[in-house]
Amino acid sequence: MNPSQPMNERVEEFARLVETLRADGIPFLLVGGLSLSAHHVERTTQDIDLFCRKDLFPRFDAAMKRLGYGQLHEPTELYVRYSQPGRAIVDFIFAGESTFAQMEISAKESTVLGARVRTPCLEHLLAMKLFALEQGKRLKDMADVAELARANGLDVRGPEFERLCLKYASPRWLGFFRETQ
Repeated sequence: MNPSQPMNERVEEFARLVETLRADGIPFLLVGGLSLSAHHVERTTQDIDLFCRKDLFPRFDAAMKRLGYGQLHEPTELYVRYSQPGRAIVDFIFAGESTFAQMEISAKESTVLGARVRTPCLEHLLAMKLFALEQGKRLKDMADVAELARANGLDVRGPEFERLCLKYASPRWLGFFRETQ
């Protein structure tokens, strides 16, 4: 979240966002840096990442505009980013209806910044982080994967981690995590 913003304002901003989306009946999962706390990992972040159905974009867009946010760019196939002066950037990461439904079914209810939200289960969050890492765009996800594994007792040499890594990343990343454990 915006590091220059006082903590009480960050908490209020997050609560207002969650309340607005819920009041509008818009399903979402909290992902990204804030979602790590649901799995025993704390990391500072400067944005709010929400995973949602792409077909609901018009409703998300209307809710964000009511909250005073504007789009930073035109929506892509994968996401859209919103900002407001002095506030955190909010990213909506798009999913198809079936993908979202699969993740929502196994999502975990958690309290983050004082608000009750749903976050992906550990397996799905690791899958998202491994996929981002494989795309080569977000090296901070490397530390997230390592910390999620450590904090949740997941053996990076075991078959469960190997399956995830080979499905969503590559043998290169599997080797990296095994070498650094």
